[in-house]
Amino acid sequence: MTHKEKIKPILDDLEDKEIEFAGGSVVGMMLSITNSLINYICNLTIGKKKYEAVQQEVLAIKENAEMLRNEALDIIDQDKDVLEKILAGYKKRKEDPERYEKANKEAVKFCIQVTEKGVETLKLVERITKVGNRMLASDFEISGIYAFASVEASIVNIEINLKAIQDEKFKIEMKKNYSKIYEEAKRLREKMKNRQ
Repeated sequence: MTHKEKIKPILDDLEDKEIEFAGGSVVGMMLSITNSLINYICNLTIGKKKYEAVQQEVLAIKENAEMLRNEALDIIDQDKDVLEKILAGYKKRKEDPERYEKANKEAVKFCIQVTEKGVETLKLVERITKVGNRMLASDFEISGIYAFASVEASIVNIEINLKAIQDEKFKIEMKKNYSKIYEEAKRLREKMKNRQ
């Protein structure tokens, strides 16, 4: 089976309007793929004589990447649950505005957690760029781009959901939270660029 044949069923599901495989699920896919790519870099560094001195660090990065990959896979299904609650709340928003408010608040909190996973992944990318196999420099850069994009994509979801929320105090608090996370992501991304 070719790689194309393996990936096509996932793309078919993404396009299927009945499955509700939305943008947040794509962020989960992107994060899981990014952590798998970090693992790939680790696998091509471990056991190489040239990198003997950094083996323990690479093994630790690999362990963290495997954990984050699994957490990112969970995001795919969790996002579907979050979306279903928002859609159900939206349909009844006039009769039960509190239900819709609650669903959007849960969505915002969930997306903030996803941005945090994006930053954790960026930190792993930053670490592997210091000790990983230098032949994989393009994979370092691709990993950094994807991890940063997952943070930005989650912030888009946060901002959209915040628009539907009436609680101003909650909105201010959440904006402060994700702004801080975004600043850290930008700092890490810039640090990686400067190392090239």
